[in-house]
Amino acid sequence: MEDASPDERPTQQREYSGPGSTLGLAALIVLVVVALFWFYELRGDSTSVPSVEGIGVIPLADELNPTGQAPAARVGRAAPNFKLTTPAGETVELTDLRGKYVLVNFWATWCGPCRAETPDLQRFFTEHPTGFSIIGVNQQESAEVAAAFAEDFDVTYPIALDLTGAVNTAYRVSTGLPITFLIDPEGVIVDIVIGRVLQSNLDEYAETYPF
Repeated sequence: MEDASPDERPTQQREYSGPGSTLGLAALIVLVVVALFWFYELRGDSTSVPSVEGIGVIPLADELNPTGQAPAARVGRAAPNFKLTTPAGETVELTDLRGKYVLVNFWATWCGPCRAETPDLQRFFTEHPTGFSIIGVNQQESAEVAAAFAEDFDVTYPIALDLTGAVNTAYRVSTGLPITFLIDPEGVIVDIVIGRVLQSNLDEYAETYPF
């Protein structure tokens, strides 16, 4: 005897689990939709943008690499070099800050811990102008969004726009935001902070690397 066609097979009766499960599923769907809307509204326009020659990750000259190894986002390795534009249209290049300790801070306006650490970073930048610098690398948000954030928080250290995400990729920013790299005056990474930079981190830097 041939098997019945799919349309002829009996449909198994499904038990009704009551209105609670249906309402719970509906509420979950609503929460997910709201969360996604909130995320993308705060994150700003994340539409991919074309790369610009000379902007993004750029080669590190051999004479600026004291490690003899390829640059990498690891302690003890030379920091990957990059050149990015600021919201004002100027450029900032990592190697231009040689001679100082540099905090490269990856952040975004939609990131709560990023917002929480910004006043501490600004205070540290103001209190240690000769020994330390900071570059705030924004993750793929528009110049308008980043500029508004900097104005709201009175940020005076350079804000750099990683519009294509190339620098984030080079620094393996895959564990979430924020993440901060401390780079010594010769361009070598000496510390990595995953998550919010605390005041205790900054105090330790000031004590360990006095200028």
